[in-house]
Amino acid sequence: MNLKIQITICLFVLLGLVTACDTFKDEITPDSTTYAEVPKSLDGIWQLKTVSRNGTDITHAMDFSRFRLHLDKDNTYTMENYLPFLVKKNGKWKIDDPIFPFFLVFKQEGTDEEAKTEISYPIVNGKRQITLSFSPGCVGNSYVYSFEKVEK
Repeated sequence: MNLKIQITICLFVLLGLVTACDTFKDEITPDSTTYAEVPKSLDGIWQLKTVSRNGTDITHAMDFSRFRLHLDKDNTYTMENYLPFLVKKNGKWKIDDPIFPFFLVFKQEGTDEEAKTEISYPIVNGKRQITLSFSPGCVGNSYVYSFEKVEK
């Protein structure tokens, strides 16, 4: 076979391979689909599930499950069956960021002071929880309260 014919055949094969390839085109553009984090909904009734003090689980020391924290949509809160907590009276609540909350802030009725606590917002066994870390009164004692949202 002639060298010119071989080169011509190779060029056609190469040209055929290059044009025959289907290039991937992403049909989703940044403008066509928006991926946004949904604001966290903390409103609802929260039942205390676990309690630790200074790193020790004390959940079974007493019946903590009766304590309920009601976080209402109008940003007011009430407490049921009070336990040592960040605040002693009902009042108003807010979070620092609706999408990625790191702090939950309570403001008791009749005071201008705010009580701020760290918050985590995990899903455990398919249920939403909130975990609050704080030191009520004595700085030497730190508590971690884990709440689970309860149906009304």
